[in-house]
Amino acid sequence: MTMGQIIKKLRKEHGFTREELAERIGVTYQAVSKWENGYGMPDISLIVPLASVFDVSTDVLFGIDRTTEREEALRILSQAEDVQEYGNLESYLKAYAILLEGTKKYPNNLMLMNNCLRLGLALSMPENGWLYDKEHAKKIAPETIHQANVIIANSKNVSDILRARQSLIFLYSAEQKFDLAIAEAQKFPVRTDLTFYSNMARVNGYMENYEQEAAYLCRDIDYSLQAFEDNVARLGMAYYNSGHYADAIAVYEGFFEVIKVIFKEECPPPYHDFDSGDCYLLLAKSYLAVGKEHEAMNAVENAITYYLTLLEKSSNTASPFVKKREYPPRMDKNTIKKKLLEKLSDKDIQVLNQNIRFTKLYNIVNLL
Repeated sequence: MTMGQIIKKLRKEHGFTREELAERIGVTYQAVSKWENGYGMPDISLIVPLASVFDVSTDVLFGIDRTTEREEALRILSQAEDVQEYGNLESYLKAYAILLEGTKKYPNNLMLMNNCLRLGLALSMPENGWLYDKEHAKKIAPETIHQANVIIANSKNVSDILRARQSLIFLYSAEQKFDLAIAEAQKFPVRTDLTFYSNMARVNGYMENYEQEAAYLCRDIDYSLQAFEDNVARLGMAYYNSGHYADAIAVYEGFFEVIKVIFKEECPPPYHDFDSGDCYLLLAKSYLAVGKEHEAMNAVENAITYYLTLLEKSSNTASPFVKKREYPPRMDKNTIKKKLLEKLSDKDIQVLNQNIRFTKLYNIVNLL
């Protein structure tokens, strides 16, 4: 097929008249008619707008791509995931480049855009340790802000829009654009039960689908516990940074008591360890601030022992609160080893590295 024939086919599939297509891309309907009848081709500057209107890759317009956009997008996502290696910044930058190229090829594919946004945000935030590189972040952050705004403008999925707005809050705050960050924060709901899972549970309750209601509520509680951890970690850090070390310790210790009540003797999912930090290491840091080295060492041991236990046990908990989790954690031994060596290298606990217990932990991890 010629490009004109492909344009005609796609136009009819989308139910556009020639006038409608012409208006969408800023040309006359006579120009569209000439392309479709083989009396010319679109200017090169119109290829991307045409691909966007038809929700296809530019390759489709040239007749060299027979795969569907969804199939190609899934292939790109899989390729990006396959190259990522925990602890290896270059592998994550390579994955980001793959996703970014995918968004250029499929400019209206929100699945690719959302994944590119998530990885771009991770690479742009200074608190993300080995994932952050200042020079790369200077280029990635503006791209990520652009992607967030595209998602906000084009997505009809509330979760995607809120996630994009949250990304803007993080990025604007990191760039000290606090007025923009506050403006985005004000667009969020106050109530924490305004979730998909909570509402689906209610619907299934009315339908008397009680098994499904329970599954949705378990997933909602799972995410609530993750949100609880995030707030605990940040609250503890806020107390620590303002010099209220005893309050920070009380917050972290209280969090672990709650988790123990819910999960008893089980090895629960790693609620203590998310992007906001490892609450065990934050607790150790707080104990060190008040000169309690023994208690700090206990907290470090707990941080490491959790993952060592995870290698022997499954974290698929039997607790009725979250036994039907959406995303059970999956980590191999090599990833866990890298993660634990990173924890033991945390600059905030290096005062403990001469401790016999610390040395023993390091040797255990190194032999994994």
